[in-house]
Amino acid sequence: MSLALPSRNVLRLIGAFVATSVAGGLLAAGLVLPAAGATGMLTKNSVTFFDSLPSELKTPPPSENSRLLAADGSVITTFFEENRRTVSLDKISPFMRKAIVAIEDSRFYEHGGVDPKGLARAAIVNQITHNASQGASTLTQQYVKNVLVETAAAAGDSAAAKKAKGKTASRKVQEIRFAVALEKQLTKDEILNRYLNIAAFGGTINGVEAAARYYFRTTAAKLTLAQAATLAGVVQLPGKYNPQTHPKEALARRNVVLNRMLELKVIDQKAHDAAVATKLGTKITPVANGCANTKNQQGYYCEYVRRQIIDNDAFSSLGKTPEAREDMLKRGGLTIKTAMDPKIMTAAWKAMKSRIPPTDKSHVATASVTVQPGTGKILSIQQNKTFTPSKTTKYSGKISLNYAVDSAWGGSTGFPTGSTFKPFTLATWLDSGKSLNAVVPSSGGVAQFSDFTACGHAVQGGTYPYNNADEGRTTDATMSVWDGTAGSVNGVFISMEKQLDLCKIRGMAEKLGVHLAAPRSDECDRKKREAGIFTKRLPTCIPSLTLGVASISPMTMASAYATFADGGNYCRPTAVLQILDRKKKPLKIPGANCKQTIDKDVANGVTMGLSRVFTDGTASAVGRLPGQRPASGKTGTTNDSVDTWFVGYTRQLATAVWVGDPDIKSGRSTRSTLNGRTIDGVHRGSVFGATFAAPIWKEITIAASKGMEVEQFERPSSRYLASPKQDVPDVRGKSPADATEILEAAGFKVTIRGQQEQSQYPQGSVASTSPGGGTSASVGAEITITISAGGGDGQGGGNNDGEIQLPGGGTITLPGGGGPGRR
Repeated sequence: MSLALPSRNVLRLIGAFVATSVAGGLLAAGLVLPAAGATGMLTKNSVTFFDSLPSELKTPPPSENSRLLAADGSVITTFFEENRRTVSLDKISPFMRKAIVAIEDSRFYEHGGVDPKGLARAAIVNQITHNASQGASTLTQQYVKNVLVETAAAAGDSAAAKKAKGKTASRKVQEIRFAVALEKQLTKDEILNRYLNIAAFGGTINGVEAAARYYFRTTAAKLTLAQAATLAGVVQLPGKYNPQTHPKEALARRNVVLNRMLELKVIDQKAHDAAVATKLGTKITPVANGCANTKNQQGYYCEYVRRQIIDNDAFSSLGKTPEAREDMLKRGGLTIKTAMDPKIMTAAWKAMKSRIPPTDKSHVATASVTVQPGTGKILSIQQNKTFTPSKTTKYSGKISLNYAVDSAWGGSTGFPTGSTFKPFTLATWLDSGKSLNAVVPSSGGVAQFSDFTACGHAVQGGTYPYNNADEGRTTDATMSVWDGTAGSVNGVFISMEKQLDLCKIRGMAEKLGVHLAAPRSDECDRKKREAGIFTKRLPTCIPSLTLGVASISPMTMASAYATFADGGNYCRPTAVLQILDRKKKPLKIPGANCKQTIDKDVANGVTMGLSRVFTDGTASAVGRLPGQRPASGKTGTTNDSVDTWFVGYTRQLATAVWVGDPDIKSGRSTRSTLNGRTIDGVHRGSVFGATFAAPIWKEITIAASKGMEVEQFERPSSRYLASPKQDVPDVRGKSPADATEILEAAGFKVTIRGQQEQSQYPQGSVASTSPGGGTSASVGAEITITISAGGGDGQGGGNNDGEIQLPGGGTITLPGGGGPGRR
């Protein structure tokens, strides 16, 4: 309703109100001003105006801090627009209650919301000066004013907030109307309690609890007389009497409050004198507001949670829009419990910064995520940088970008995972009924795109060259899948991929929660690409999928491996465990939604397949965990060592570690290799997943596992360990080159005996094999070829040295005829 009554009439109305109140002795709550009782000073319009004013004040809870807690209950940070913590009256020191009443409204327990004596004085002054500079506000009126300001601020209505603070007669009349009505609804102590929780104490400090904590590092319940008098003195002019910025003025004002308390006999002379003799004694204790002010390197975890709450519609119980959820976070007095384990956070920070310091001249970054298998709880999000939302000097060691998570939650666009993607292909291999001990071609080469299938159709394209990195350590033509996994042999996984379907590999990865860290153009669907449709699904039109070319976040990789650790039970990674509103009532939030997404035997088979990484695999130099604690994992190194990874797990913990230089340097179109660079003062010729990432993983896991029981993984079904058998081809009479090619194509290894034997077959051809042709042997078994010396059918022996043509070109000389040596 518009308060459009002329100022002179409003002042007359106030005067009439005072006259009527005093004359009638109407000092109780519920004071009204009927037209019949009005003096001649009132016009009919004035009375009508007062009676028509709204009398019901909406009193929503004041803005209150939200607290973000770690799993152990420790405070990570707070979020607030106004620093306030609401407390009940019994949690406020009696000194504080007496002090505020004494200095602000000594007749508080006598009047009915409006103090006629004070109002009379103000009305006289205001009429003389023709303005409303004299407020004469009671605590009830001050509470009304604060409620109006707070409500307008919460609604983002700056005009209404300004109006509520305005020194106008119209505003004063409405304030009186609300105050009188409010005293009908609430007790005096209820009003006092609300006032002490909403009053401003300087800066963003609101409410007595926040003030006690900020200025004196205590609670409202424990405020001493001197401290209470100091805070009571602040509310009149928070800027002028702020104990932090104006200590002299605050001290003088405190003593004014103490004198008034003595005058009113709410304290005795002894207490007064002792308090006056006390120093101001402030212990300024700033309250962390937001993720930039966290301690112990908890900023990136904090920011992930903040963005989840604001930008994830699954948190709609806090508000239907991001703006509403952010407002609730800053004003709603929420208690947010997270899964953060401070011990693991600290261990991750120490492990990363000790190997690659935040401001290292190499500019190399590293990030890690630890997830709890079986629950999806995100125990740690960490990197070797310090979180800041502000713009910083490049390479200052302080950044806002969180390399550990998806772009939607403040992260990057992800990083190619290299060979840490291979376990998803391995899981698909086992799920199709194949074995860890199956033998496949292992050498590098050039494949046709059409050698691969996607969703039942041959992949379109040209040729795909691939080779084995140094960490593969193989020149064998064939190798078991298990050996190839331990050695991270690219040729083995390309061979496996040829026998599978790329869509099934993607499907398996998606069952483990794998997706791109940021939406991108669909390179496998021209129509969608041309239409500008973006996707977070993995591509299925490129043969290099199994070698980890898709950009994925460490969070996603840790969560996927956690599924292997828990026998195929996938849990959505979850940071927020509980949110309580200001009344400690739980709000609905998204859960981990754990469910069995892949066969338990398949998951256990992958775990066994990855179990040799620390023994005879690519991280053998790093070594096993102490205490015989079982662990499985996988190194990952992309082309030119631009990105390096280690993702591994025990039964209780799964951790992904990424190391790389995330920046594209000036004049380059791609990111830089880690090879040949000086990192932490040491020149590195070649960098692999076992160079930095695996040792960091090990250090985190050792610290995080301290005190945990040693749990064993379950063994997979024996069918995943079977050695497939196949009939040995009969190659007698064939040239060693042709025989070798036939046997290797059948999945066998070939050795040529140095000693020849007489046989019916031509000299220099194959006389026999062991095992012999037509017998059954394990795929991958070694077949020994013996070269014929002839003479068995009268053709003659021939013990002379001879040259034998090798399958891949070239010759080898053996005594008495020779043959091709071991492949």
